[in-house]
Formats: sequence, C-alpha cells, structure tokens
Amino acid sequence: MRGSFASKSRIFYILLGAGVSFIIIGSASALYTLTPVPVSLNGTVGAGQSDTLTPNMNVGNPVVLSVTGSNSSIEIVDPENEVIRSVTNTANFQYNFTAQTDGQYLISIENLGRSDLSITGSAFTKGSQIALGGQLMLIVTGIIVLGLGLRAKLR
Repeated sequence: MRGSFASKSRIFYILLGAGVSFIIIGSASALYTLTPVPVSLNGTVGAGQSDTLTPNMNVGNPVVLSVTGSNSSIEIVDPENEVIRSVTNTANFQYNFTAQTDGQYLISIENLGRSDLSITGSAFTKGSQIALGGQLMLIVTGIIVLGLGLRAKLR
C-alpha cells in the first residue's frame, strides 16, 4: 500500500514540475515574441543578387541602414505599402528612419553592379504571429499536464 502512495506522489510532483515549466517557458517566450528587440542588418549581397529585409517593428523603433560597394537599387516600404524611400543606381546609400506605423517593413536591396554590396546597420524586430501559436500551445500543454498530475494525485 505504501509503495502505491509513494509512486502516486512521485508522479504528481513530476507532472506538476513539468506542467509549471511548460507554462513558464511558454509565457516568457510569448512575451519575447511580442517585444521588439534590436537586430543587426549586417551582410553582403553578391553581384547581380538581391536581398529583402523585413523587420516587424512598433511605432518609434529606429532603423539605421548603410549600403556601399557597388551600384544598387534600394526601396523601403512601410506596412501600409507606402514607399518611404526609393533610390536607383547609387553606390553609397545611408538612411535612418523611425517607424511611424506598427507592422512589417520591407527593405529591398538589389545589386546592380559587378562587385559585392556591403550592408550595415540595425533595426528592431519582433517574432511572427505564427510563432506565437507555438508558445500558446506550450502553455496549453502545461495546463493539461498539470491536470493529469492532479488527477494522478486524487486517484
């Protein structure tokens, strides 16, 4: 009889710990997904290639962008599909701006020259809504595991 009680108690505490861990990790991760964090825009674009950057920002988040090294075409579009800045055939592009609208911005860079482009700068971005679904599933899983633990304890 005593062995059965110890086993139920052990299962309860294991499931309790797992459930609470799932809930804490899922909650922390969900908060992180919704909070913009600074990211580097540094990289290179080879001759004849293009690159698209898509920071997901809140109002007031700054962007610093510099593109040098070869002729390029650059376009920056806000979440409402309004062009913020567009240039063609420039070898030295520098532009700083602050997000005026919440959402995903589109920075398109096309290398029109014969040598690599160097991209430097920074922006803020946050996780996608698709990623948020995974974190919510983790929280729900934690609640289910807690329920299983309580069920094991009460039987």
